[in-house]
Amino acid sequence: LSRVVTTGMKTFSKVLIIVLYCFVPACVLLSFPGRKLFSRREQKRRARSKHKRKKTRTLIRKKKLSPNILKKSAILIFPITLTAVGIYFSYEPMSKPLLLAHDYSLGKKWEKLLDLGRSLPKGKSNAYFHHDIVRALYHTGRLPYDLLQFPQTPHGLFLTHEKKVSYLTQFKLCDAYLELGQVNMAEKLASEILATKNHSGFALEKLAWANMIKGQNRNAGIYLNALKKDLIHHSTAEEMLEALNNGFPPNQTAYIDSLRSYVLEAGHPGTGKDSIEQMLTALLDSNPRNKMVFEYLMASFLLTGQLEKIAANIKRLDDLGYQNIPTLYEEALLIYLSSKKQKIDSSRFNISPQTIQRFYKFGQIRSSMQAFNRRDVLNRLILEFGSSYFFFYTFGSVGIV
Repeated sequence: LSRVVTTGMKTFSKVLIIVLYCFVPACVLLSFPGRKLFSRREQKRRARSKHKRKKTRTLIRKKKLSPNILKKSAILIFPITLTAVGIYFSYEPMSKPLLLAHDYSLGKKWEKLLDLGRSLPKGKSNAYFHHDIVRALYHTGRLPYDLLQFPQTPHGLFLTHEKKVSYLTQFKLCDAYLELGQVNMAEKLASEILATKNHSGFALEKLAWANMIKGQNRNAGIYLNALKKDLIHHSTAEEMLEALNNGFPPNQTAYIDSLRSYVLEAGHPGTGKDSIEQMLTALLDSNPRNKMVFEYLMASFLLTGQLEKIAANIKRLDDLGYQNIPTLYEEALLIYLSSKKQKIDSSRFNISPQTIQRFYKFGQIRSSMQAFNRRDVLNRLILEFGSSYFFFYTFGSVGIV
């Protein structure tokens, strides 16, 4: 019932939660005087029925029982009816898919998360969902290709949609910062969660990971020993402690080593005062092979329409092992060259002929849009180019049928 959890919740939903929480203890408290009241009535009924014949006594008992049955039924029906009414008035169709998306991101079930994203109705998403989709696309190797197959806003990358950062934002950014190599910021957020929100299990685990990545195993052990006291995270803490003392499996060792190579040099503040671009650029300068940082930086440029910066960073592709320019980067590059009235030479930037053909086709269809046929032309563009950067840059949103 804290403000962190109930922010944005309907008043009716808050009242319903309070009523449902209070129902059981209220029933327990009322049962004590209720028992005395009903026991007295029962004693009087039995005293009257002693002097009557068996058949008459049976008939009277049936008559007397019927109100009791109704009372007992009402006690059972009331909470069910209350819950049903509450669900009906507070039901939100998007609650389940958005909670599923959060669950899939926690479990790193990236393919399931993308499948869920494709099944969402048009216009039914939020910044948290965009954030999870970007992570899923990166981990499946599809971020520079399929970013615009899903609704997107610049706020989704680092959840910059809130004036006052919520617990859920801190929660999600902890994982993202750890993966990007911004370990100081992840540690800072986890410490804030521990100090202000008292969600100790999650925060202690992230603090342990941050210290392990930084090579501070003694501190990590302190956090894990504290985590062992948590009922939910007890087994996780024991596994991590055993690995910390006896060595991690090869795959986890490689993962930790890769994250260590991303960490900024000692002395970097990592306070979060830098802009997103400054933070990502600093991480990339520290380790030019940090692929996740590069793709997040390029995604930020794509979503904010910074074509010149996209063109300037194309040279980094070779260092990161790309065989070809990813499709969305090619499309942004073509728009940039066209805006500068430069000749489109596929050999200069190694842009695929198919992407160049699509660029010209998009321009032809777009130029045919007039007041009388605007809807028809737009539908055609959505159908053929809805997930392209050509469409996103022109209309400012993803084209979804």
